Amino acid sequence: MNFPTTSGALAQVLKADLRGSPDIVVSELSTLANAGLESLSFIRDVTYAAYWASSKAAVAIVSAAAAKAEGFEGTLAGRAILVVPDADMALITLLEALDSKPAAPASGVHPTAIVDASARVDSSASVGPGCVIGARATIGAGALLAARVSVAEDCIVGERCDLKPNVVLYPRTVLGKGVVLHAGVVIGADGFGYRPSRSGMIKIPHIGNVVIGDDVEIGANSCVDRAKFGSTRIGSGTKIDNLTQIGHGVQVGRSVAICAQVGLSGSVIIGDGVMLAGQVGIPDGITVGAGAVIGGQSAPIEDVPPGTRAFGSPALPGRLLFAQHAFLSKLYMQRSAIYKLLEERGSQSPPS
Repeated sequence: MNFPTTSGALAQVLKADLRGSPDIVVSELSTLANAGLESLSFIRDVTYAAYWASSKAAVAIVSAAAAKAEGFEGTLAGRAILVVPDADMALITLLEALDSKPAAPASGVHPTAIVDASARVDSSASVGPGCVIGARATIGAGALLAARVSVAEDCIVGERCDLKPNVVLYPRTVLGKGVVLHAGVVIGADGFGYRPSRSGMIKIPHIGNVVIGDDVEIGANSCVDRAKFGSTRIGSGTKIDNLTQIGHGVQVGRSVAICAQVGLSGSVIIGDGVMLAGQVGIPDGITVGAGAVIGGQSAPIEDVPPGTRAFGSPALPGRLLFAQHAFLSKLYMQRSAIYKLLEERGSQSPPS
């Protein structure tokens, strides 16, 4: 699907209830605030529904709940709405339809790639220019290795994996099916382990590996260190943002969301379905229970129970943290009365 298109064509793609003319032309996707006269926008809830009337957008994708909002006029003159159960999910469908991905590279090994004689590369895989594949490595069916990917000895790259430029897999790394590693990702580097001594820092060998499940995606310039022994593991369906650090021996569950610049220290355990916001830092040995959410820049200092919403540094359960903030705010508002009470008791009043 491509722009320009019509409201009627969009309704068919999204299986939407079209309210208004099917012949309205749209040529771009935009927010309500920035929309022009041929823009398609979207309204996920009643908050955004209030801006429809003043927007210039020609057509909007509207969640069913927002379309029922009091005072919402969907079919304004010369405009149309596409009512769907969930505007966010409909937008994903639309973006997928509009995404003009480049054609997949041809299968085979580029002439400049270096492949060890003992490595096994499936005939349907594509190995790009400058790649290096080590001894006894396995590259699965349909895998795509872009330019300058390095796969060390005894690695396993599963079917349909997509390794972007300059990805590095250290020895014995295992990737499941459909794994996406963006540019500059490093999997299996040494864990950060040293023993202080009188003569300096003694490096602790890390002889384990990294095992990554199916359909995991890891953002650019992120690192996952190998375990001291055993495996660092990333569960299937987990999505990791750019510039994250996963330490040695960490165990990350299934369908976890890890945002940018998160740092997980050694032996941390992250349960299924956890969400870690940007710049969260978790120290050694902490367990974060399934379904927990930890807010941005938070740093828990003890285990986080399943389903907890934790915030702050040190991170605390949301209700406790917000109650403390509310109490301190009220205490500050009463400072004059507190100072007066201290004066009446003969204490020196602190400066206001």
